[in-house]
Amino acid sequence: MIAPGANGITRYAHLIRTRKYVAVTSMDNRGGSFFSVTGWSTFIDRKDATPEWIGENLRKALETSRDFVMEWNEDPLPRDKMAAESKKSGPLFHEFWEKVREKYGFKEARDARCKSALVFIDWECEQTDQVRFAASKGRGTSHSAWYTNENEGKVFHASFNASNQEFGEVALRALDVCRPNYL
Repeated sequence: MIAPGANGITRYAHLIRTRKYVAVTSMDNRGGSFFSVTGWSTFIDRKDATPEWIGENLRKALETSRDFVMEWNEDPLPRDKMAAESKKSGPLFHEFWEKVREKYGFKEARDARCKSALVFIDWECEQTDQVRFAASKGRGTSHSAWYTNENEGKVFHASFNASNQEFGEVALRALDVCRPNYL
């Protein structure tokens, strides 16, 4: 297994779909994937979420994702720096989901994000133009990857340089094979 950061910068994003909306969130790498403090995150009514919109916004989310493992170049990651990022990230995460809750009439912000399908997206931008889209399976109120022996047909790739339409279509294929929480 290759150590984190051994292949250079890795950028992350999430694509989320519910019966009401589609959201794209930029995620920062701090030894795990966390809601980005400075990255691009947005949402739109599901009926208006075209492949072009999804592709454009996923590209923005990936471009603005930060890799603190590479930025800080320290192993293990310094606890004080991680704590400072968490203090900034947490409120922004809650603010984003509170906006989704308000717009779509969810009782709680947790409900707004939990009853969904989610695609984990990562890109080793210094190594390849290929972006990886991994469909998830719902786990009650969260999402997880599939076991390795269940991955067939659930992981997709697209060039970061593809058109917004093509990029979005691959993302939608990944969403379509998710096992969402709302079934």
